[in-house]
Parts: sequence; C-alpha cells; structure tokens
Amino acid sequence: MSTDESLTRAELLLTRVEAARAELEQLSVGEGGSPERAIELLGELSELAKAVEEELTRAERASLEAPPAKPAAPGGEDRPPSAGPGAADADADARS
Repeated sequence: MSTDESLTRAELLLTRVEAARAELEQLSVGEGGSPERAIELLGELSELAKAVEEELTRAERASLEAPPAKPAAPGGEDRPPSAGPGAADADADARS
C-alpha cells in the first residue's frame, strides 16, 4: 500500500472519529442519554484511534521504502546552471 493510500485511509478514519466524538458529546449534554451507547462510542473511538495509528505507521513505512524523488531544478525550471559568481567579472577582466 502506498503512502497516499494510507494517508487517505487515515483521513477517512479521522472523519469517523469526529462523528463518534460529536455523538458522544450530544449524549453528554442531552437529558436521558444512554450510558450504554456512550460506552459503545468510547469503544468505537478506541478502535478507530488504533486504526488511525496503524495507517500512519504504514504510511511512514511506505515513505521510507519509496525511492527518493528526483529533486526539482531551482525555480522549478529545467535549465542548465548559469555561470557561478564572479564569472562576469572574469570576462570583463579578460576584455581589458
């Protein structure tokens, strides 16, 4: 599995974490909230947190195993490097 796939899965899991957290918050502020449902949600949150951690570990492992990316040229352009500092001065001295 690639780094991007693992990160996408982790983002989806985090969306589910947020939904469960919001439901748990609703239970805590509402009257007659179900303690059983709150316990279920806490268990869900625990499992989701473990799954997110596993996906992030996979992504990290995949990024370490991936071949290094080719560095971009300065300025993002593909052009040969220009003469170094002082090259113009050397040309001027040669003409004098």
